[in-house]
Parts: sequence; structure tokens; C-alpha cells
Amino acid sequence: MAISILSYLSNLAFVGVFLIVIFASKWLHSLSTPYNTFSEIIDKKNLALGISIMGFITANTIIYSAVLIALGQGLQENLLDICQYTGLGMLLLLVSRQVNDKILLPSCCSHRQLIGKQSLSVGLAQASCYITSGLIIGGALMRNGDLWSALVFYLLGQVSLVLFSKVYDLFTNFCLVQELEKNNIAAATSFSATVIALGIILLHALGGDFVSWQSSLSLFALDALTAFIILPVVRILVDKLLIPSVNIDYAIKKEHNVAVALLEGAVAISVALVIFFAL
Repeated sequence: MAISILSYLSNLAFVGVFLIVIFASKWLHSLSTPYNTFSEIIDKKNLALGISIMGFITANTIIYSAVLIALGQGLQENLLDICQYTGLGMLLLLVSRQVNDKILLPSCCSHRQLIGKQSLSVGLAQASCYITSGLIIGGALMRNGDLWSALVFYLLGQVSLVLFSKVYDLFTNFCLVQELEKNNIAAATSFSATVIALGIILLHALGGDFVSWQSSLSLFALDALTAFIILPVVRILVDKLLIPSVNIDYAIKKEHNVAVALLEGAVAISVALVIFFAL
């Protein structure tokens, strides 16, 4: 019992390291933006930016947790590796941020939308992209391969996210970017939940042991294809069976119905979780 308590207390040190990670992530976010995040949040009460930063911190939490799972227990033995891999994950998240802002949400995550207009829909969409990228990075770092395999699978996951965002516009009857520019929170909610569901499925694809390039790439391709097929099908089933009296696209685009978007998103994330644990 005494050994168990000592082990428990020792592992609490991971919480201390995590707090350093949180402070470092906020510092990195502030350094990589052209505006003063503290002034925006404290003085201007910018809720949109607060939501975005929440997603950024959550993503770094996912990355840190994934590194802990991959490296196992023992702070003294693994402290250097934990710091190195977590630092790499944080840098990759900054890369993902640039990719997501320039390709997934072009013109939406600009200074004008997030700071000038304090658009909640843009803040929510940006936060969800952070979280999804965090799941992808965490999955890539959890693999028992080398650094290069982690970078390759991170790249594959990020490319999948970009492609899925384009597919998303195909199976909805509205243009996501245009709706975000109108501060349509329902559209942002639908998109956010769906890409997080994608991230959960990709985490399943990326988080397995690295056996060989062929087997690992095959598993990734299978899971990515599953996500690209299942998530649009789930949306159709929700529309036709769960709430048949309501057209989801009309409710989101014309009525800005956040409740409908939440219901759709909850089902998508639930299905993704079942896939993650069952497959």
C-alpha cells in the first residue's frame, strides 16, 4: 500500500509538468498572433478569441496526454522524452494552425473576423480545428515508430482534415465560409462537431502500434475512408430518421437553429466514439 501511495504521489508530478505545458502553450499562442491576447480577453472581453484559445489549450492537453500514454509512467526516466515530444507536438500544432487558417477557413480566421468583429462562429470553428489537429498530432506521437513515421502520419492526418473540409461543403447545402462570415453559430456548431468526430476516428487510425509501413498505412487508409463515408451517411440518417420533420440544411442556413446543429453534432461524435472503441 505504501509503495502504491508513493507511486501515486510521484505521478502527481505529471500534473506539475502539465501546468508548465499550459503556460507554454498560451505563451506560444500570444507570440504567434499580431494582437495582444490578454488585452482582447481581459479589456475587450473578446469571447470569440477566448473560445479559440480554449481549443488551442485543449489541443495541447490532448498532445501532452498522448505523449504520456505513449511513453508510460516514470517521470524521472521519461522527463526528457516527454518534454521533447510534447514540444514537437506544440510546434506541429502551430503548423496546423497556419494550414487550417489558410486552407480550411480562408479569410475567416483573419484579424477582421476574430478580433474586429469578435465572430463567435469563427472562434468556434477555429477551436474545433485546433482540437481535431490535436487529436491527429496526439495519434501520430502515440505510435511506437520513430520520429519520421510520426511526421509522416501527422502529415497524412492533416491532409485528411483538409480534404474532409472540402467534402463537408459537398454534402451540405450551404457554403461554410460564407455562413461563418455571417456569424452563423449553427453552421459553426455543425462543422465543429463533425470535424472533431473526424479527429476521433483518425486518432483510432493513428494511435496503433507501428508494425510496418504497409500495415500502418493500410489501417490509416481504411479508417480515413470509413470517416469519409460514415459521417455524411450519419448526417443523412439524422436528417431523415431522427428529425424527419426538419431539414437540417434549412434549419442551419436559414433559421440558424443551434439546437438542430447540436443534435446532429452529438450523433456524429457518438458514432465516432463507438468506432474508436469498437474497431
